[in-house]
Amino acid sequence: MSIRNKFALSLTAVLAALSLTACSGSSTSSSSEAGSTDNSSSAPESSAAESTPPADSSDNAESTTAGEEAAYSPENPVTVRIGLTGNIYEEIWNPIKEKLAPEGINIEYQQFTSFNIPNNALNSGEIEMNAFQHHAYFNNDVSTNGYDLTAIGDTYIVAMNIYTSKGLTVEDALASTDTLKIAVPNDVTNEGRALRLLESAGFFKIDENAGASPEVADITEYVVPVEFVEVDANLVYSVIQDVDLAVINGNYALDSGLTAEDAIYKESEYSDNSYYCLIAVRTEDKDNPVYKRIVEAYQTQDTIDIYNDLFKGFFVPAWTLE
Repeated sequence: MSIRNKFALSLTAVLAALSLTACSGSSTSSSSEAGSTDNSSSAPESSAAESTPPADSSDNAESTTAGEEAAYSPENPVTVRIGLTGNIYEEIWNPIKEKLAPEGINIEYQQFTSFNIPNNALNSGEIEMNAFQHHAYFNNDVSTNGYDLTAIGDTYIVAMNIYTSKGLTVEDALASTDTLKIAVPNDVTNEGRALRLLESAGFFKIDENAGASPEVADITEYVVPVEFVEVDANLVYSVIQDVDLAVINGNYALDSGLTAEDAIYKESEYSDNSYYCLIAVRTEDKDNPVYKRIVEAYQTQDTIDIYNDLFKGFFVPAWTLE
């Protein structure tokens, strides 16, 4: 079976029961089959948080200092538990895991099926790092819950595009005199993103003071009459036959058999990093050389190649967009 087919089957199994409120997503925590840890039954030999104190201002992230050499080595390995929200994302992390193991950094996956848990788990010390969310979700979750977390590196942005099952073009839709039914994700950040995308396509105008995640109430002028159908992000495709247009997150579009080329309007411009996915750690560990090395190992051409092979047209390396 080709890696593409394996990926499609795996993604379908992972995302079928999940709802997206950030970069992937969704209700209770579970351990992954490959490399995850169950804190109640066993503990890692050592963790980066336990064996490596936060680096002070003398640490040099761009070179291997004596402090960094002492932080980890093949003879003195550390274990870093990374929170993810979907087994498919292990496809991205596995080569990084293999690359870092000989250096003395052992990565273990902790899988969660609810977006409410990974930041709490990180803040409380159950894991050392997570990689599951974009900045808009991260900022809101940290602010709402008082977490002391910091983003230390960007990963990817998943394109959000407009699709139709009615054979419409954007021009056709804009010329309509009938009310357009448009399906959008119903969570705050993704609905706001969908509204911004629809605004850029010309369907309406949004209050300039609304910010990155506007609400329907922030629409000030409609070019055509619109009725919004608000559903969980992972269910938008399931109603595409019942609406005129559907705004679908890239990973769910891919899971549903769509391609980026099937979109009638593509997300192409980003005014800020709100929807860039990220790697987060506790703020006290933001200068930890172990975590810096993991980010460095992630942000490579090898990872971009995985994006291109597995997520064609949907995953864009966010660290290259600055």
